[in-house]
Amino acid sequence: MVQLYNLVHGKESLSKIIDKLRDWNFETLDGIGFCRMHDRYSAIELKVYNLNNYPEKDKLGQYKSHLNWNVDKDLFPIENYEYAEKELIRYSEFITDWFSTIKGETIYLVYEINFAGYAPTDTWGRGAAGRAFLNAIISCFDEDLYQTGIERKEKDHPLENGIYQSVYSPSRV
Repeated sequence: MVQLYNLVHGKESLSKIIDKLRDWNFETLDGIGFCRMHDRYSAIELKVYNLNNYPEKDKLGQYKSHLNWNVDKDLFPIENYEYAEKELIRYSEFITDWFSTIKGETIYLVYEINFAGYAPTDTWGRGAAGRAFLNAIISCFDEDLYQTGIERKEKDHPLENGIYQSVYSPSRV
């Protein structure tokens, strides 16, 4: 017998968006999600859209979904992304498959991550990046959750020179 691991944690929370997902007509969605756990913190803001809506679609694999890391490397250490890259890929693959199952058709999506927040004293990965990603997806279909995410981003990641800062300060919580 082979032991199987449940590597996408929190997926049961997707059940609250099933009806809205069925009605989704593939317009671009915006989402923002956070995860705060003992010694772990992640924030992710993203856009999700159908591959057909990608401006440079001809340069990508026609029958593939894509994770596009579009975060300023001066504000977010690339090592943090690389540390959690496999986790984010696993979550995005799961969500793409789940969306296809609910929609009843194979779909190819682009997940464009445009902001990521971290805490220098905490781990960005180890489940936190994936949970933040999952929460960002849910907020795409939940306007109240999305607005709460924007407010939290403005609180935890203040603007400096017109740019949201990636460094999270625990004193602001």
